[in-house]
Amino acid sequence: MLISQLYLTSYRHPDTAPFGNIMLLPEAEAYRKAAQLAAEHPETTAFYRFADFANYYPRRKASEEALRKQFIQLGGQPELAHPYSFVLMESDYLAKWFSGGPAVRIPVEALPKSQLSFTLGDSMSTFARDGVHQVRTLDGLLELMAAHGGTLEAFMAHVESTWYYIEAQVWSRSALAALCPEAF
Repeated sequence: MLISQLYLTSYRHPDTAPFGNIMLLPEAEAYRKAAQLAAEHPETTAFYRFADFANYYPRRKASEEALRKQFIQLGGQPELAHPYSFVLMESDYLAKWFSGGPAVRIPVEALPKSQLSFTLGDSMSTFARDGVHQVRTLDGLLELMAAHGGTLEAFMAHVESTWYYIEAQVWSRSALAALCPEAF
């Protein structure tokens, strides 16, 4: 599998800024922003979880703390307490979640390996099911792809049928800002 073929996609609602992560806001501001987004977009799938933010926030916080800890155990060196979330390649499923809003694509090879982790499917849903993330580094993901055999297209078709998508976590604001300065 050639790393040069891989890219990450960040989806967003048309009314939001690129690379949003509500968990990077101070807690009180996160609650205010969640209430605003839920009220302004009651029919948008991406914001339904914000309608019950008092339940969502602590679960997401615990999930991302566990994700970060496991990433560090694998040799990751996250700069952030909470990552920016992407999807490996693309996902029609997530594009619909964000009402077909703009998407930003970044080549995987443009990001430092020490700031990049992956989970099969949504990291929060996976954590909620079993209390453990199956975190992978880039090397671990490439090994999984190689073990699966075949082409990138065949692997991604398998991913879509099993997990819907592979979530990618970027743990560095500076790496993203260097690639997309207009977003910061």
